Amino acid sequence: MGSFWFNEDYIYRQPITLDFSTVNTVPSTQDIEIEVPKEWDLFWDTIRSDFLDVVVTDSNGDVVSFARKAGANYSTKTLVLQVDAVDVPAANCLVQYFLYYGYSSESTDRSTSVTISTPRDGFIFLGSPLARIVDGYGLIPTSNQPTKTFIKQTTEEIDIFFSFQGLLESRVTESNGRLIFEEVDHVIVQSLDSAGSNSDSRYDLGETRFLQGFVKARSIAGTNDTNYALSVQLVTTTKQIYDIRCLVKVKDLLPS
Repeated sequence: MGSFWFNEDYIYRQPITLDFSTVNTVPSTQDIEIEVPKEWDLFWDTIRSDFLDVVVTDSNGDVVSFARKAGANYSTKTLVLQVDAVDVPAANCLVQYFLYYGYSSESTDRSTSVTISTPRDGFIFLGSPLARIVDGYGLIPTSNQPTKTFIKQTTEEIDIFFSFQGLLESRVTESNGRLIFEEVDHVIVQSLDSAGSNSDSRYDLGETRFLQGFVKARSIAGTNDTNYALSVQLVTTTKQIYDIRCLVKVKDLLPS
């Protein structure tokens, strides 16, 4: 199965990160709540005041069962979106959904009634990558040493941005005005030592975020004078798997 832009009349699409980092039971379903940031000017300056043009879809572009939580208020920039019964595809993963917005003539309300119980968090990340970028396109095989290296101290926590631009397949002809054919469905993060053993003490899985064309992963801790491979495994909507890696060297600086 591929992916598509759900409605050609919608101008914008923003990735949403669904945090299943502490969910070990697979298969299972989880409810989600997504708080839309008040400081997101483009969103609040673009949408309708009745929220009809704010729509949640899965990674395939299909509208999911979602609702606006009571208390939504355009004038105070208050909006929490609730999503019912999301399938968890893998243990301790992060799933990508999308928020579509920006259709001033929308007359259909796609929200519905949902029953939400102990919801997990969904995040909208408004930052952009500046440094520590790993390009997934054209990398050497992951069995070899990663081509990008970053250095941190044991006490440092650093964000590394893994690009999947240029990896995803596109359509030959447009669908709903776009060439989108494939998207990232979910991601699994690992930190591997020289023996290939993973330890979740060396990354903060709950800080993983999707943004346009990138996945942000946070590297933490580690042992001084030790190298680790930080791995971001992307599973796409067409079931392709990409394993993008970088090398993290842990080196404590001498006292000043």
